[in-house]
Amino acid sequence: MTEPDEPIEVSSPVCYAQEFEDYNRPAPLPAAELAGFLNVLLESERAGARVLARWCHEAGPDAGVGADTLAAVRDDEARYCAGLTEHLTRLGAEPSHVTGRFYDKAMTIAAWPDRLRFLDKGQSWVAREIRDKLPRIEDAALKAFLQEMLERHEHNLKLCAV
Repeated sequence: MTEPDEPIEVSSPVCYAQEFEDYNRPAPLPAAELAGFLNVLLESERAGARVLARWCHEAGPDAGVGADTLAAVRDDEARYCAGLTEHLTRLGAEPSHVTGRFYDKAMTIAAWPDRLRFLDKGQSWVAREIRDKLPRIEDAALKAFLQEMLERHEHNLKLCAV
């Protein structure tokens, strides 16, 4: 037994922490799941770009946002289509050529406030999906691209708020 005045030697968790797995870190996305996720995003961005291309030409004083704002969001969507295609190709996956269901649904909406709410719903969905998957992506270039895409979608949500 030690005397109360003698120091007690203890091991610091920092000294052996590298020996244990990080149980709080989510598992990386497997390649097939990552490709599927990126293709869903690609299809969604393609749908958004096509919808906004049409809506830009239809935007009038009742739109609630200007055609220039819609065009800026459209340009972002198109840029992310290109970036997602590049990342899919770089990762050895086949980029989808499908346009997401968002397009067909959006084209049935006539009133501008309803259109903007639907756009908000689509932008929010993309942001939520990226936010959910981002911790599971290990590729640094893809992670940086998706982080920027997330931030831009959050910005666009503010631009087009009803």
